[in-house]
Amino acid sequence: MTTVDRAGPVHWRDASGADAIHIDADRYPELFDGILKKRFMAFVIDWLLLAVATVFLTIVFVVLGVLTFGLAWAALPFATPLMWLAYFTFTIGSPSSATPGMRFMGIEVRTWDGARPEYLQGALQTLVFYLSWSTTIILFLFPFFNKRRRCLHDYLIGTVVINSPSSIPPDAQVISH
Repeated sequence: MTTVDRAGPVHWRDASGADAIHIDADRYPELFDGILKKRFMAFVIDWLLLAVATVFLTIVFVVLGVLTFGLAWAALPFATPLMWLAYFTFTIGSPSSATPGMRFMGIEVRTWDGARPEYLQGALQTLVFYLSWSTTIILFLFPFFNKRRRCLHDYLIGTVVINSPSSIPPDAQVISH
């Protein structure tokens, strides 16, 4: 078994690729500037993309259902949530650690220690997000009471959403190195 020696976090301006970064809200407030609005807009964009994909998936299953005399229709209630889970899992767990909506808004997901999340963490974050959403909207008040603007599902899974370092202007205020 090979062990991977993981270097410690680096300053976000010096990070590249899979580098873990410092995500201290006191030292680097620019990582969290406007993050709630960007998270919301990213969610809307992702939801719209998935709504379109769900319509196409439904059309495919209607056609398959006709061809299989209704047998394929039984899989549709499972295929749609699985498609949504796969969308978030494979985009959050990807090297960009962001969904298409997040990339468009210039934000990304990191683990609490600044590393990029893996696929399992992306899947767990998605499951916990939808479970907490379906339980009560009150749980989404969490970001208003912490500097990193983390929601409850972020705390439970050990993630934080930040502005992508590449989207922060070079002249942004940096408090310390």
